Amino acid sequence: MSNYIGNGAYCYANSASMLLSSIGEKVDPGLLETVGGFSLGAFRTQEDLLFFDNCTSSPDLAISKAMSILGFSVRESVQSRGTEMPVDELREALKQGPMMMGPLDMGKLVYNPNFPNLGGSDHYVVALSMEGDEICLHDPAGFPNVFLTLDTLEEAWKSEFPWSSGVYRRWWSPERIEQPDLEEINRRAFSWFKSTLTQIHDIAAQEGRTGVSAILHKAEQVRAGAIDGNEWAHYVYFALPVGARRAHDYGLFFKTIHPDLSALKYAQSRQFGECQSRLVSRNWEAAATIMEALAETEAMIEAAILKME
Repeated sequence: MSNYIGNGAYCYANSASMLLSSIGEKVDPGLLETVGGFSLGAFRTQEDLLFFDNCTSSPDLAISKAMSILGFSVRESVQSRGTEMPVDELREALKQGPMMMGPLDMGKLVYNPNFPNLGGSDHYVVALSMEGDEICLHDPAGFPNVFLTLDTLEEAWKSEFPWSSGVYRRWWSPERIEQPDLEEINRRAFSWFKSTLTQIHDIAAQEGRTGVSAILHKAEQVRAGAIDGNEWAHYVYFALPVGARRAHDYGLFFKTIHPDLSALKYAQSRQFGECQSRLVSRNWEAAATIMEALAETEAMIEAAILKME
């Protein structure tokens, strides 16, 4: 299996990796993505949109959890909705080092030439310095050393997302406090994976909107061509390609410690990629068939994780 190296919507993992690099720690974004556990599972929102991640978690929690599993502490803070952006705190923190911030609304990040088409999409970046009434950022979506006015930053950073509590969330001053070996990292990660999937199953029993049932429900709609252009775009521009990359990284993570799970995750990555290919060409029948296979693989992955000791 050849590793995938290239672009992908790994904004929070890439940003967290950049933050850790500021203290000389080289941690691969793929490792942060996997041990954080957010990209396990699947669920349908109340609006009937399918996501291939964990409805009981969030990127915010995944960032902090991944840091902890890998032996780091990091300062984290968030403001109540409706409050002003903490400009003075931001200025003082940036004198000491970079700060990760998010979620931000990508439709407000005006250095991105495509920003008018990105409204409502969440994003994470790393702030580097404050210069007058502007802030300099590394944006992992392909924009290093870009500038935003503080007013524009506030508009982007105060945006509310249903899965993220509060606004102006930020992480800074990471510090290594432990040196867990690979066995300990795996133990912590497996415990976290099992805990989160157990919560998903509890929700599934009540609502039928998670995991395998969520994927099969959507496969039926895809076969009938019963998804609109906005939902189609969600899958082909985000959910399927990032799902393929995440599954591939899980395959790599499990390779030496759980070969069966590794094989399942690599197979799932291929299924995501094939579903992407069929859905882009609007071959509804073929896309639905591979989505059903994806659901079957998801069932086996969840069963294997829940059996872990």
